[in-house]
Amino acid sequence: SVPMSSTPYTRYKDTMHAVVRKLKLSDAEKALFEEPQFIHKDTLKITKEDGSTLELPAFRVQFNNARGPFKGGIRFHPLADEDEVKALAALMAIKTAVVNIPFGGGKGGVQCNPKELTKGEVQEVARAYIRAFQDHIGPDIDCPAPDVNTNSAIMAWMRDEYEKQTNSYSPAMITGKPLSYGGSIGRDTATARGGFFILQEMMDREALDPGELTVVIQGFGNAGAHMAHFLHDAGYTVVAVSDSQGGVYSSEGIDPVRIQKYKGKTGSVAGEYCEGSVCDIDRMKMDNVKHITNEEILELPCDILIPAALDNVITAKNADKVQAKYILELANGPTTPEADAILEKKGVHVIPDVLANAGGVTVSYFEWTQGRSGEQWTEEQVDSELKRVILEGYKAVRREARREQVSYRHAAFSVGLKRMLAAMRVRGWL
Repeated sequence: SVPMSSTPYTRYKDTMHAVVRKLKLSDAEKALFEEPQFIHKDTLKITKEDGSTLELPAFRVQFNNARGPFKGGIRFHPLADEDEVKALAALMAIKTAVVNIPFGGGKGGVQCNPKELTKGEVQEVARAYIRAFQDHIGPDIDCPAPDVNTNSAIMAWMRDEYEKQTNSYSPAMITGKPLSYGGSIGRDTATARGGFFILQEMMDREALDPGELTVVIQGFGNAGAHMAHFLHDAGYTVVAVSDSQGGVYSSEGIDPVRIQKYKGKTGSVAGEYCEGSVCDIDRMKMDNVKHITNEEILELPCDILIPAALDNVITAKNADKVQAKYILELANGPTTPEADAILEKKGVHVIPDVLANAGGVTVSYFEWTQGRSGEQWTEEQVDSELKRVILEGYKAVRREARREQVSYRHAAFSVGLKRMLAAMRVRGWL
């Protein structure tokens, strides 16, 4: 069992408390960041296709809406519990403030394994979720989005159910929808694209040449796979990638297009060389490729490490073995506070999740805007606006880090908390 000292929510609080002390906030101000404004819970009852009934715990946590409607994804995952959803809602509130878009922070979850459900049953879960929480969501109240194990099809069912239940036309009540149903161009690549813009800007400022830099990516889902393509196309050498089943490493670099092709065919990034745990060693030797675990990938020699999969992977146990000089967090919460301290001592630059992966929520904001105005932006519009918004966020965090002599994570929390406090004062909450 996890010691009480480390759950996703206590990890959020550790960082928040450190920043609150530095900002010398009053007890009244600090109290506003301790707990969410609302926690909504329900049990979804689903009738399966075989006639049996499923009862699934479901949550919508609304952390803070001082700066705008609550905003945040809905995940379908066996481990989605109240503590995790609370932590993610808190991080969303900070993230939207860091990139200065007019949203608060929220998050949702249904405790289920969608891989064990039919498509029809997943649709049932999606619609039941909306029926359970419809009074607490809407374009001006709380605007959900996709997250782990949810996608644009699920968002479409949710919008449809919401419009049915409320008898309304409401394209802006949810984001991450299919293009044909009120989605935005560029939403699928947004998380990686934002992280890529930040990395490019940093390497530029450090006068480093992408052609001389090696990158390791843990996770080859939406964010990780797109990131691999962007980096490869920009001249970086991607030396390792992995998915939930492990990964491949070659010091000479690997081609993400090939990896994607074999993952499509075989279901895993190592599929070109391995079937399950049985690998063609001779072929791997010929191509100078090694099979690696998700633990090993974090400790490979490289310039830039990108955790793009699960939370809590860089910990006090392995932080010392990380060889990267830069860590860009595309995943939510991949680094523990204890690991942060070790990395900082080693001089590793960590670009934290609340800045690094804010491209997703930024393009969600563009989608919400388009939904409210009835316009459709072009790809160029989305890309240039994303770049502008994300780099302004990066510069604000960089200035704060320099001025206060703190890590980028503490600087990002500091920028976020200050912006939230300013909004709360305006609204008379303080």
